[in-house]
Amino acid sequence: MERALMFADDKTLADVWYNIGHIGIGVGDLAFAYQAFKVSVSYDNTHAESLNNIGVLELRKGNTELARSLFQSSISADGSLYEPSYNASLISHDEGNVQECLENLNASLDKFPEHTDSNELMKTLKERLMGL
Repeated sequence: MERALMFADDKTLADVWYNIGHIGIGVGDLAFAYQAFKVSVSYDNTHAESLNNIGVLELRKGNTELARSLFQSSISADGSLYEPSYNASLISHDEGNVQECLENLNASLDKFPEHTDSNELMKTLKERLMGL
């Protein structure tokens, strides 16, 4: 870890800190992971993966609106990622906002059609809508 930081330049420090955040998740230290992702974003405020992961950690803390905002920032920073759209769909689903959930799920599946969790949630929504 120290070696990666020592040899990283300003362009790669956001990625290095993002990877360090995953080490934190791997060892179960979510506070450390959160801080690492925040440092990543301090080097690159458009680091979409870090924004998404901060959103996930905020959602775990119950900060739904902040998580939603972070997922949207992640989508804006890199429209090719499926994760923030899927994560936003979970919030919409929990809130009962079917239309927003479907929009986010469709965005997720457009980017990664084989994503199992998106497909399962889509199936659940379709079954629920068919039962109305």
